[in-house]
Amino acid sequence: MVRQENVFNGWGYMKIVRFLPLVVLCGAVLAGCASTQKVLGNSPTEVFHSEKSQNEVAFCLANKNNTVPMPRDDGSKVVLIKNGYGGVSLAFSIYPEGDGSRIEYRKQFGTVGGIWKQCVGIKPEK
Repeated sequence: MVRQENVFNGWGYMKIVRFLPLVVLCGAVLAGCASTQKVLGNSPTEVFHSEKSQNEVAFCLANKNNTVPMPRDDGSKVVLIKNGYGGVSLAFSIYPEGDGSRIEYRKQFGTVGGIWKQCVGIKPEK
């Protein structure tokens, strides 16, 4: 006589059916997370010009968002703002431009708040 073992070992059909939507939702959330290269490969959502130096803008963005600016080979500094799942929501590439800087803003997902606007000159700093 051949005996078939239960793969789920006591889980029961109803427990599996209840957890299936959660597993599918987690998969969809993780698939939606944007990588750094994917976001930086997109064209800028907006470009800002600031009288502040590249270092000042990068420090402001990093400081207000609890992150660090990353230097790139092209001379830019990149500041990433990530969502709660680790996906990149906003990316800022800051380039030196004369005495000031040029900030390329790329938006992947909407985020709550806009404290970054103080750093690029849209809103006055507090």
